[in-house]
Amino acid sequence: MAQGDLNVANQSGAAFRSDLNNQLLALGTLMSGAAEPSTTYVYMRWVDTTNNIIKGRNAANNGWIPLRRTDGTLLSTSLELLDADGSNYVGFQAPATVSGDVKWTLPSGDGSSSQSLVTNGSAVLSWESRSRIVSGPVRTTTSGTTVDFTDIPSWAKRITLTLAGVSVNGTSPILVRLGDSGGVEASGYSGTSSLVYGAGSLISSLAHSTGFTLAGQATSADGVDLHGSIVFTVLDSTTNTWTCAGNVSRTDLPVSCYTSGSKTLSATLDRLQVTTPAGNLFDAGKASIVYEG
Repeated sequence: MAQGDLNVANQSGAAFRSDLNNQLLALGTLMSGAAEPSTTYVYMRWVDTTNNIIKGRNAANNGWIPLRRTDGTLLSTSLELLDADGSNYVGFQAPATVSGDVKWTLPSGDGSSSQSLVTNGSAVLSWESRSRIVSGPVRTTTSGTTVDFTDIPSWAKRITLTLAGVSVNGTSPILVRLGDSGGVEASGYSGTSSLVYGAGSLISSLAHSTGFTLAGQATSADGVDLHGSIVFTVLDSTTNTWTCAGNVSRTDLPVSCYTSGSKTLSATLDRLQVTTPAGNLFDAGKASIVYEG
């Protein structure tokens, strides 16, 4: 270990050689020592033997930047990876304080699509499939004939549509339609909805056709508020087939509509629409979705 000022002064032959050797030794050992060198230069290196850390002098020559430990391990509060042209970077940063050293072991290979990195509690990471639950936007149903939920991600496997106080200004039944990048589809819906009174007396049933109906009959009472949830679940992702099941209730009478069915789309689902196809307008309530995958 040696340190020097990296300046060989004019002197006699033996003294010159001794001074030169000391400066070279200082360079060769990166100015290693228990205390910082007395003479410093921009970007110089110093091995801090007290803390076993290799440090670099900053551009202003007024401080030291920890670079790595002397055993070769990195020592930094952040890890930054430059892009190809060096103009920007992506990185990770440590929290302000930690209770102890943590070093995670990465998986040996890449995971499958939509998998996430998870820990086993002992700092060993692996790729695992995990469910994601995302709350979509809340839409008001106070005007117009359609309420659309778009940009549903391709990894979504279950979608829950929730209605609260939704009504229209006429007798048009409320329909729910599914769609993909080609738009909302208005045909090919299978199944039925049933209107039930009180403890289970069937009032009427209606087969789905142009959408999943939430009325159980061809017309609905004017101004009826609907409350409830409908769950859409992917049955077969290779054929883009979805099923639906759920129920909504009315506030004016002890009446509920139970609906179930299926729909095969032409491509991956990315949208859902609540609509009144007969031309009546929404005039009250809210609707929202939650999707899972």
